[in-house]
Amino acid sequence: MTEKSIKLARITKRPEYLAVANTRRKWVTPSFILQAKPGKTDSSPRAGFTTSKKVGNAIARNRARRRLKEAARAILQKKGQAGWDYVFIGREAATHYPYEKMMDDIRWALAKLASGADLETNQHYKPR
Repeated sequence: MTEKSIKLARITKRPEYLAVANTRRKWVTPSFILQAKPGKTDSSPRAGFTTSKKVGNAIARNRARRRLKEAARAILQKKGQAGWDYVFIGREAATHYPYEKMMDDIRWALAKLASGADLETNQHYKPR
């Protein structure tokens, strides 16, 4: 089986997207925002992709989404946490961002989310 034929498990229903967003676990990069929901199963990670009209017209939104899908497909099978759901929200820069840099950003964001780095913002805060 070639690497090109690997199929990525997808999030398709709006309630699934909202469930991931409600966990408030996210990592922001210049080309996308990655939201994550930890899972309890050993299934392969699932991914959803979206872009808003802020990105541009339909052509720009589709290009950003296609580039994110391809980069995520290449990385999530190896670096994604089993059972987790991921939602990639394309930003305007995703249409022209260097592809290798986007892949590095996905690896970085997955590592940060898996380590809980997004949850540490108030962890060391101690009120007087």
